[in-house]
Amino acid sequence: MYELKVTVTKVLGACTADPPMKPGDYFTVRDGDIRIPEGGYVCVWALQNLLPIITPKEREILEEKDEDWMWRVHHAQCPDPKGRVILKIERVGKVDKGAKEQGSRGAREIEGGEGAEGRLRNLRVVVEEVRGKCTSGMRPGDSFVLRSGRLYIPADRHFCLYALHATLPLLPAKQRPLEDGDWLKEDNHVICPDPAGNVIMRIERMRER
Repeated sequence: MYELKVTVTKVLGACTADPPMKPGDYFTVRDGDIRIPEGGYVCVWALQNLLPIITPKEREILEEKDEDWMWRVHHAQCPDPKGRVILKIERVGKVDKGAKEQGSRGAREIEGGEGAEGRLRNLRVVVEEVRGKCTSGMRPGDSFVLRSGRLYIPADRHFCLYALHATLPLLPAKQRPLEDGDWLKEDNHVICPDPAGNVIMRIERMRER
């Protein structure tokens, strides 16, 4: 895994955060943890657009550069059209956590294992359980499929946007090979952010046909 530095490079509009974000503001990500320098902050609206990119950027990308869009993505823009804060994502070093325990075995498994062909895996996100009362009417078995960057929902069903949002930060990384010891390799469940619904979703890698 890699340590990341996310830096504001440009503000093309007027940032409405108080105080406004400015070029040079930054935070780091290491092993899934965000760290902000003392006295600094990150606008949560800008962070929202970064999350789906951060998880795969932390990890090795084994796909060919002409086959995976993640190689060419180094910037993200705040979703506020008035602010247009541009942030750059850089890898600043490797994280060696667990390297001694894994040794070279983990690397060999990645090279010869699942996904080493350089293809993104298709994913299915399925509702496994509804522990509360889902206001959207979701029920066990409801699902969507992610093929490359395309999301499909069965025509006769729907998927709650609130629940979908909770899964988005994990999906780009889940499509790609994950090293042994990576928490994301075994962590396959997400809960809807609605505390009244408590919809449990499972992320599955689909079998290749």
